Amino acid sequence: MYSGAPLYKRVRIVLKIQSGKLMTGKSVRWWLLAAVLQVVLPAAIAQQRYEWHDAKGANGICETDPAHVFNRMPAYVEPLVYKGVWNQSVKAAGEFLHFSTTGRSFKIKYVVSGKTYALPHMPATGVSGIDLYAKDANGAWNWAPCVKYSFGDTCVYEYRPLKVAARGNAEFYLYLPLYSTLEYITVGVPEGEAFEYRPAAKEQPIVAYGTSIMQGAVASRPGMAWTNILERNLDRMVINLGFSGNGRMDAPVFDLMAKVDAKLYIIDCMPNLSHRQAFPPDTVEKRLRYGIAKLRAQHPGVPILLAEHAGGHPFFEMDTGVVNEYHAASVLIAGVFQKLKAAGIENIFLLSEKEIAFDINSTVEGTHPNDIGMMQYATAYEKKIREILHEPAGTFTTQQPTDQYRDGFDWQKRHEQIIENTIQSNPASIIFGNSIINYWGGEPAPEKAAVRGAASWQQYMAPAHVQNAGFGNDRIENVLWRVYHGELDHFNGSKIVLTIGTNNLMGNTDDEIVEGLAFLLQQIKARKPGATVFVGAILPRRNMLKRVLQLNSKIRKMAAANGCRFFDLSREFMKGELLNDSLFIADGLHPNERGYEVLGKNIQRVLNTEK
Repeated sequence: MYSGAPLYKRVRIVLKIQSGKLMTGKSVRWWLLAAVLQVVLPAAIAQQRYEWHDAKGANGICETDPAHVFNRMPAYVEPLVYKGVWNQSVKAAGEFLHFSTTGRSFKIKYVVSGKTYALPHMPATGVSGIDLYAKDANGAWNWAPCVKYSFGDTCVYEYRPLKVAARGNAEFYLYLPLYSTLEYITVGVPEGEAFEYRPAAKEQPIVAYGTSIMQGAVASRPGMAWTNILERNLDRMVINLGFSGNGRMDAPVFDLMAKVDAKLYIIDCMPNLSHRQAFPPDTVEKRLRYGIAKLRAQHPGVPILLAEHAGGHPFFEMDTGVVNEYHAASVLIAGVFQKLKAAGIENIFLLSEKEIAFDINSTVEGTHPNDIGMMQYATAYEKKIREILHEPAGTFTTQQPTDQYRDGFDWQKRHEQIIENTIQSNPASIIFGNSIINYWGGEPAPEKAAVRGAASWQQYMAPAHVQNAGFGNDRIENVLWRVYHGELDHFNGSKIVLTIGTNNLMGNTDDEIVEGLAFLLQQIKARKPGATVFVGAILPRRNMLKRVLQLNSKIRKMAAANGCRFFDLSREFMKGELLNDSLFIADGLHPNERGYEVLGKNIQRVLNTEK
């Protein structure tokens, strides 16, 4: 810190420069305070003490080899693949650190091999930089601007202070360099802040095999690589097997892909196979047939998505020779795709150059996408994959699947527990809901609040073998996310109960709620067409009673139009035209023990209406 006298002299100089005249009285004191803060605060921040968290072996990384956790392929593959493939695989494209922390300021230090931090057509922030994102309480992605970064023997990124709309812990995702080999990285947060590297998600990833375009050339920063954009948009991990100049449908890479239990496989290699002399059509077809046969042998029902050459779409580039070569590559793979379809190979799909829709603003030099092109690429893939996986997103927020962190508990952990519990216990029924259902009873137990209706659950729900799928503070769009991400995949029961929507009352119109429920019901019925779906009216709540009753009449009509059974327990929780306060805790929303007795008795009656 500066001593008093020198600091005062510095302040006086600032005052003269900024004011151009002498200042007296209160105005001088305010200028003095502002100037002191300009000097003192940065110095205080600079001296802030950090706790460091080494990421070597952190669960958040997509590990493939304990000895080389930042590499994208395991060590045993090195002698099996071409040198160019291996040399690109040690670069950390698509890798990320996932951590939760109460901290909002970060200093991140890392080491990359070599001294080439940038490429002629790609900035250092993309080649060797990192990129920080966070999820807020409502599951929305937020990007963190960096206040300072430097590249050298030790690269340093600083973020401070970030504002994330989340209480306590927030979820952060740190994307790693696209074209540099990462040797070491550590994340620093201010002393005393909680910090935890999060375990890798248990659900199936998307495995993508391709070229430099897939690896990330030439995005301005890691988060703008199209696979990373797609990962955020779909909320699904994308394993990036893009190898600059070496995405050539090589058998060893297909062999490695087949070892991964994937949700979907992407093969996007035509940008490295467009040269007819080096890769004749019969060679390309032979390699592709091997890859599809290999994946099909190990994973018969998993979708495979092929892609044409994005640069082949005629977007008014003046070098027609190059465009024609790229377009010929698209025609080639489209022809092979048609042959495969004609031969009876099912569940394969094609993303066309027209769907990717590059234009004159999409690339740096006619081949590699800039950030605009990366967004176009990701948008085209997202649209196609949503069609393949039957995971549409609608117009309203109630129709857009998202997770959430509003209630202060580990939402993702509960999601995984419900899937595991469904596999283990094979329930006859499942009930989706919010905190009212979450705090009722059954397994998994709520993490945040105590169970309030355990006796009622044991008396009415346990004998019916019901799976509790209630989450504190869930909205319609959160249940939609859970349905898309597996909570019905292993459910073999015959009855599904849906009682959701009360938490949408503060942020959505009645029409948005009804349309969101209709959208959700369509996705549930598409996955479990043989199950009977019961739609519950929104329970009455204090200060919103009139609106809820009117809304429930609209929900009744919507449920009937979608072939679902509607039940309304509103009057069971009312005394005349008012809320029956004796059935609720003080908030006038959550049932007390008596209220859960009423709920249990009536839900049992609903489930027993069809044997």
